[in-house]
Amino acid sequence: MNIYIFSKTRNIEKAFTAPARAGKHTLEVCPPSEMKKTAKRAPKGSLLYADASSFPKAGLAQALRLLAKTEGSVFGVIDPKGAIEDIAGLFHDGAADYIGAAQLKKGLAKSRFSSIMKFKNIETPDERRKAIRKDYILSGSDWKSVRQGHEYTFCFLFIELDDKSALKSAGPEQFSVMTAAFRQYVEEKVAPFNGRLWMWMDYGGLVIFPFDGTANGAVEAALRLMVNRVLMSAEIIKLDIALSFRIALHIGNTQYKGKGDTGTIVADSINSVFHLGQKFAEPGCLYCTEDIFLLAPRGMKDYFVPADEYEGRNILRMKRLV
Repeated sequence: MNIYIFSKTRNIEKAFTAPARAGKHTLEVCPPSEMKKTAKRAPKGSLLYADASSFPKAGLAQALRLLAKTEGSVFGVIDPKGAIEDIAGLFHDGAADYIGAAQLKKGLAKSRFSSIMKFKNIETPDERRKAIRKDYILSGSDWKSVRQGHEYTFCFLFIELDDKSALKSAGPEQFSVMTAAFRQYVEEKVAPFNGRLWMWMDYGGLVIFPFDGTANGAVEAALRLMVNRVLMSAEIIKLDIALSFRIALHIGNTQYKGKGDTGTIVADSINSVFHLGQKFAEPGCLYCTEDIFLLAPRGMKDYFVPADEYEGRNILRMKRLV
């Protein structure tokens, strides 16, 4: 579950650490001024907390009405100063939780969020994972069992260069050098993770990874590409400009055909990752669908934060590098 806290109170997130870690929930503290925007982009099943001490009295009532109307999410109230007179009224209005000064000081129990999820019938990540898994057709940990013309589940990594007009303006020769070097770089970096460059256009393409029940290789390859993008331009491609690119990750089923013979393939999973990468992703960012995020290693999940919902799926974004 994704937990958002709208507060100006310093270090307020410390009280939430135990239940967040116990349930592998994501936790994000936002200023009250960003409530409307953040609540709108919050994935379904999120828990949104308003800190009563960070809002004026009239503003708090308005904020709670906004949270109560946020479709697909539930809300709670944090009350460090005991300002709420009618606590029961909060629950009558649909609140999922109330945290008073004593609980805040002591820190919340590990089971807090699990109890809220049961109370509000919110699906757990494991439940969502099981629902997604039922359609998987394992393609294995490598390419040995993958056969031409058969349908399998693959992890998809879409990658595409940004600033297309600027790249074109460099001239045909320079453009060819840049895109060829970029393609070679991508192929080299995904190969150790059994990634195979499957489709390629002028500015980027689609890499697929065999799927054995985890998405470890695809997610790690994507993270490494993003982290090393500065080195890519400066040391490997040896260009005078810094190349920027977007990455989108997804998982799904498709018929497998060899590279160069993919023009007739029609698959919702491929359309979805292309749409995410070309129509939703911002320049220089890495995004993934919740489908593949749920299958990523726990340590790698810490690098992602909820982004929005797109084409009926919850989307996560890699945290911005400093």
